[in-house]
Amino acid sequence: MKGYFKQNRRVPNMVFFLVMGAVFAGIGVFAVFAVEGWRIAGWAVVGFGVLLAALPQAVIFARYRMKGSRVRYTKLGVVRTVDADKVGAAVLCAYDEYRRGKGFLPATVQSGDGRTFVLPALVLLKSVNEDELDMCDTRLNTRLSNRGQVIADMLLDFDFLREFWASPFAGKMYVSAAMYAQFQPVLDDIFAGDGRVVVYERIPQVLAGKR
Repeated sequence: MKGYFKQNRRVPNMVFFLVMGAVFAGIGVFAVFAVEGWRIAGWAVVGFGVLLAALPQAVIFARYRMKGSRVRYTKLGVVRTVDADKVGAAVLCAYDEYRRGKGFLPATVQSGDGRTFVLPALVLLKSVNEDELDMCDTRLNTRLSNRGQVIADMLLDFDFLREFWASPFAGKMYVSAAMYAQFQPVLDDIFAGDGRVVVYERIPQVLAGKR
C-alpha cells in the first residue's frame, strides 16, 4: 500500500522547527543553571522547545493513500479515513505553500529541459460551489472558497490520482485550465474522456457564458 506525502517543503520545514526547538531548549537550560530563581520556568521553556521541535514533524511528514475503497489521510496529525463514494467533488489546482516572509506562493519544480512547472494539488470536498470555481486556482483559495466543505487537501501524486479515479468515487473532478494545460497528456490518460471531468477557467462562469 503506497503512501504519498501531503506536504512539499518537508526538509526545510523540518530543519526550521528543529532549530527553533533547539534554541528554546538551549535558552531553558541556560535559565535553569545560570539564572537564579528561574529553575521551574527554565524547565518549562525546555519542554516547550522539545514540543516545538517534535510535534510539527507529524504534520510535515504526513502521508495519504488509498486503502481499499477509502482515502486515508491525516488532519492536524490525526489519521482519518473517508469512503471514496462519500467524496462529492474533487478540485485539481495549483499547490501553494507558506514561504516565511512571502506568504502563500505556488510551489514550482524545474524539469530537466529547463521548463518550470507548478506542482498540482488535489482538494477533496463534500460539494463544490461551481459559481466560485474561478477563485479555485490554488489549494488555499479552493479551501477558502468552499469553507465547511473541505475533507482533505494534498500535494497530488498522479499514481494516487489513478487509484482514486478507479475507486467508487462518483463525483465530479474539477481541473483548473492552468493545471490541465501543464499535465494534459497524463490527465487525459487517467480520465480517458470521462464526462465527470470539468475544466474550468479563472473567470466567473457567468462571464464565460456557462451560466
